[in-house]
Amino acid sequence: MIPGLKRELESAVSEACRRVFGVEAPRIVLETPPKVELGDLACPVAFELAKVLKRPPRKIAEELAPALVLPAVVVKRSVEGGGYVNFFLDRPRVLRAMLIAGSAAPAVPQETGKLIVEHTNINPNKAAHIGHLRNAVLGDVLVSTFKRLGRRVEIQNYLDDTGVQVADVVVALQNAADLIEPERARRLGEEIREILDAFPEHAPGVAPRRLGDLAWDLYALAGKSYAADPSLEEKRRATLHAIEGAVTGHAQTDEAAATAALARRLADAVVRCHLLTMERVGVVYDLLPRESDILALHFWVKALELLKNAGAARLETEGKNAGCWVMPLEGAPDFEGMEDADKILVRSNGTVTYTGKDVAYQLWKLGVLGIDFEYEEVPYRDVDGSPEFHASDGVSPLYRTRRDEIGADPSARGRFGHASHVINVIDVRQSYPQKVVKEAVRRAGFPEAADRSVHFAYEMVALTPASAEALGVALTDEDRARPFVEMSGRRGLGVKAEDLLDRLVEKANEQILARAGEPPEVGRAEAIAVGALRVYMTRFSRNKVIAFDFDEALAFEGDTGPYLQYAAVRATNIFKKLEETGLKGRLDAAEIDGLEALPEGALDDGLWDVVRTCGRTLDTLEKVAESLEVSLLVRHALAVAAGFHHLYHTHPIAQEKDETTRRARRAALQVVSVHLADLLGVLGVPVPGRM
Repeated sequence: MIPGLKRELESAVSEACRRVFGVEAPRIVLETPPKVELGDLACPVAFELAKVLKRPPRKIAEELAPALVLPAVVVKRSVEGGGYVNFFLDRPRVLRAMLIAGSAAPAVPQETGKLIVEHTNINPNKAAHIGHLRNAVLGDVLVSTFKRLGRRVEIQNYLDDTGVQVADVVVALQNAADLIEPERARRLGEEIREILDAFPEHAPGVAPRRLGDLAWDLYALAGKSYAADPSLEEKRRATLHAIEGAVTGHAQTDEAAATAALARRLADAVVRCHLLTMERVGVVYDLLPRESDILALHFWVKALELLKNAGAARLETEGKNAGCWVMPLEGAPDFEGMEDADKILVRSNGTVTYTGKDVAYQLWKLGVLGIDFEYEEVPYRDVDGSPEFHASDGVSPLYRTRRDEIGADPSARGRFGHASHVINVIDVRQSYPQKVVKEAVRRAGFPEAADRSVHFAYEMVALTPASAEALGVALTDEDRARPFVEMSGRRGLGVKAEDLLDRLVEKANEQILARAGEPPEVGRAEAIAVGALRVYMTRFSRNKVIAFDFDEALAFEGDTGPYLQYAAVRATNIFKKLEETGLKGRLDAAEIDGLEALPEGALDDGLWDVVRTCGRTLDTLEKVAESLEVSLLVRHALAVAAGFHHLYHTHPIAQEKDETTRRARRAALQVVSVHLADLLGVLGVPVPGRM
């Protein structure tokens, strides 16, 4: 509510515990009572003290409450229930303080260091799908939360540009006649090559999306063809060898060099497609680290050296892992009970596993690897010559890693990495590899850094059968009877992110037409669609599978983005309408200063309860940062929006004749409007001019 108030109350309680009971207080918690008539804050410390003092909690609270030396803004204290000490605040004074503060949160001291959040991480071989949207939106809201709390955050989107998924599309491009639908594969390949031949000079936003769609279909054909023609597996291995050889500088044939060059152009062009999709939903990055650069700069050699020196990696000389470098995991709590607790990091043929590369990357992010990349601005330019993509500050250009100084930006050297904490946003199916990476950091000699490595796990996104069919996914009767339909990009069973967004925009247009009877202005349906998507992706707990449903996501009532947008738009419009009728709208500085003179009765319980709800915004942001559960933020935003609707129906402003009462209501509405705008900003929900 008032910045610093909770800390003052916590200090007062701690001091009184020492003075009255001669004990150090346990961790002080301040809660919001369930009913406004019970006060504004409640402290349950007596229940913890009862375990030490061996006395009833209420007796302890009755002795503690009168001994508290409280700040002047606390006008009353009481003991409630079984032993809560509750505090009642000076409502006019708190209201004034909240309006002066806006919704600004105090900055976290900079000595906490930089936080790296890595998210999205789409294989650059096809269009982004619905699951990638959940990853990106969860990561983006997490970033916004930390930035809102004053943390310095760097956003990274790792590009696996040397992986098997890229190789599969290249195999399909070069071997169309060997696929199960050769004529279709040939047509897809011809169009893909035409786009790649023009990249990156083609018109922004047009060809890249088409490329992603074409690659999606060709990738699915390749996946089905491997089962039909095992000989393709050898071509895949040769393609992977060519890609890695080009990266590590090994001598190559002209054919292998051409294969590697094709893979590079494909990955770069598909990445542009992904960036455009993510910008459409408001997701941006600071750095695109490339796996090819990790290999080229021999990050893994350095990482393996650290593990060997620490005795954490060994070369197997016999058995099924002969010739492999492995990290034994026996003895680590996360790997107890495993039959084979040895994790292969380097295969017998000298190639590094995905986990091995991830270990090197994590050590670099934490600033303990000892070597660094070179960096370059992402070179794509818009039609006017300005950078097409910007970093998360909206001003600086987006950067990506590179392996040499040619074309690198010397001013960017040392800017990235070196984080005090790292959060990897990766779905729950990657929990085991992420545990291995964390354990490797620990065993390499950096236990404190390992403790600052966090896996932000989340469950997958599926579709309700109705939504899947609306997007053209062919379903069986068995599929229709299921609660949700799972996606699989390799089998071609999935929903592209752009298709989902297009369908949401179409549905939003239908909603607007049904309500207003006229086509909306440009951008309005897009804003509603993006808001619907972002709230739907974040309102569920991250350990819950989402079954996406169009009608539910776009509903104007309920726990949805449009409901939040509607409250924000309506709140703003109330002030406009007040001014149009000759009444005062938002409070100016003089009116805010005079709020302390409001009579207590001007802020009745119904009005005050809504203000009190807004007072929990900072607490909610801090809980999200602590728990990494972004659904808490959506729930709070929905509570603030519900509070607005309560005010709208029970505390009208224009019709109120008493100027003092009207000013109190305007002030409360202004608090709600400011907090709604702030919360929607953190959630990345755009607010259209009207709904």
